[in-house]
This record gives sequence, C-alpha cells and structure tokens, in this order.
Amino acid sequence: WPEQAAAQYPEIHELLQGLGTLSAGLRRTMEGLTRESLLSVGAYMACSSMALVSNKVTISHFHTPASIFLLQILVTIGFIKVGQALSWLEADRLSWSNVKVFIPYICSFVISLYSNGRALANANVETIIVFRACSPVCVSVLDWMFLGRELPNVRSVCALLGVLGGAVGYVLCDSQFAMNGITAYFWVMTNLAGIVFEMTYGKRLISLVTFNSPVWGATLYTNTLAALPMLSVAVSSLEFTRFTPSEAHDVTGLLWLAVSCVIGVGISWSGWNCRSKISATTYTLVGVICKFVSVILNMLLWDKHATPVGLLMLSVCLVASSLYQQAPMRSGEHEVSTSKSPKVAANSAPEYELVGLTAPEVDEDDDLG
Repeated sequence: WPEQAAAQYPEIHELLQGLGTLSAGLRRTMEGLTRESLLSVGAYMACSSMALVSNKVTISHFHTPASIFLLQILVTIGFIKVGQALSWLEADRLSWSNVKVFIPYICSFVISLYSNGRALANANVETIIVFRACSPVCVSVLDWMFLGRELPNVRSVCALLGVLGGAVGYVLCDSQFAMNGITAYFWVMTNLAGIVFEMTYGKRLISLVTFNSPVWGATLYTNTLAALPMLSVAVSSLEFTRFTPSEAHDVTGLLWLAVSCVIGVGISWSGWNCRSKISATTYTLVGVICKFVSVILNMLLWDKHATPVGLLMLSVCLVASSLYQQAPMRSGEHEVSTSKSPKVAANSAPEYELVGLTAPEVDEDDDLG
C-alpha cells in the first residue's frame, strides 16, 4: 500500500522515505522479540496512530471538544468499573491524600486536553505534531534548571536544533501563520505548555502517589478527577447549547465518536503493556513511526493537511526527535522515583506521543520521541 499511496498522493513521498528510514531502525531493535511482544507493539501502534486522527475527525463533526473528551473520560471510567466488577482488572480506590497530590496535575491535564481539542478544531494534524515534537527542547532546559539533570550532549543538541529547524521551516510555509501570525498557534502553544508541565513538574507531583495497580489505578484517578472540571469547561463554553438535531443523526460522526472512545481506553492499556515489553529506544522509534502513520492516515482521509514543503519540514522534526537522548542526572542529584508511582496513563496528551490524548507519558530516563 505505501507505493499505491505515493502514486496517488505524490506529496507524501517525503513522509514515506522518513518512515522507511525509521522502520529499518525499528526492525533492527526488534530482532529477537517474542510473538507476544510483537503483538503488544502492534496493538499500541494501532491505537496511537489512530488517536489524533480520530479525535480530529470527531471534532470536525461535532465542534464540541470538551463534551467529546468528557464522554471519552466517562467511557474510560465505566470500562474500569465494569472490569473491576467482573474481576478483569484491578484499580486503586480514591483516597484524599492522593487526590490532594493530583489536583495541580489535573488542572494542567484538563487545560492540556481542552487546548488539544481546540487546536484540532482550528489547525491540521501536522501542525499539532510539529509543536509536540518540540517538547524535548523545553523539557531539556527545565530538567537542567529545576530537576537536577545535565545539559544535553552533542548528539541531543544536534537533534534539538534539527527539531527547531524543522519547526521554523514548517511555520514559515504554513498558510495559517501567513494570514494570522503567531496568534494562529495560541491553542497549539497552550497545549505544548501543558505537555511540558506534565513531563516535568507533573511527574514530580505524581511520584508522591503510590499505586498498587500502576496502569488502571493511575488511569482511574486521572479520569475520575478530570470529569467534573471537563464538565465545567463544556458548560462554561456553552457547548451543550450548540448541539443540533442533525448532529444526533450524523451516523458517520457518531461512528467516529465511538471509535475515539474505544481508542482512548485501548491506548491506556496498550501503551503500558508495550512499554513493559520493549526497550526505551524501541519504544521511542515506535512512537515516532506512529506519528508518521497518523499523518499518512490523515492525508488519506481528507484534504485538511499541510503542504508538501510542510510535510518535508514535519519529517525533519520527527526524524531529528528520534535521535534525542535525555541527559543524565547531575552528580549528587537524585532522580524522581517512578517505581512506586507510575505516571498517569489514560488521556495524557503528551506522548508526546500522544499523540493521542490518552497516551502514556514518556519516562524521564527514556529518549523523548
């Protein structure tokens, strides 16, 4: 199918070249993996690649991002509760001592999630991915200033310069920037700020919480505590008054809404499951490849995508970001422990992935893709 897609859409040739380069590296790192590990990688890639695109399409049908995210949050909570009742999974109960620690994180999470939705409503998928790829630039500086890490090494500095160069090139050829200037990126930059907070200070907050069930416990906390604030955002932005009878009968939109809810639950599990079975380097490459696949899927679905030059700049950003390695701790400094308190898995915009709004955060000792 890549050859057929390239023939039909010549502008994605650069993307396919970058994807081929990363895929070759991924194949080398995945040699010797078991069938179970390969299946976990496949499940994660399917969810991660579709997350951003499915949310973009859903929001284009209903134009109410806070309400859509609220439904996804409620579906995730419902899935966990049903799973607990049927003894399929375990999740920690809410306790006030843990809730107090989560409150600053939840505030940032809701802002990041809502700004992600507004960005999806006003910008194309490629713009959001380019800005997210810039998160290591900000995180590396904050890690050095506040979290006791050394400055990036030469390889990482070159990678960051490549990301910045690709991002600047993308912005300069973006029609939205040409028409509206820097204000065109308000929601995207707000989303980036939330991502950076979650990848730095947010991790320090969450490290104070102990979970007996790392995946579903953190997921339940995040979604349960975010439900009321997200409802408040939906009400204050008058989203409920904007629903029309025609939207209730929009079968295509409803199908995409259902898909986005399923992906939200699926990536909560598959991200952690995949991360536990492969190395940090492989996980980074998988994340970057998922971004390429997201862009290709977005182009195949409709015409709301970047120009060929913009796609080339996006490829530069993604390939460069895959070369970044997080700096070690400075002598005498201690890393925030995550052994007792894994980071939040569900509906976390940062993967950083995610690329989706429910992807797990990147470990501080991992490469940032």
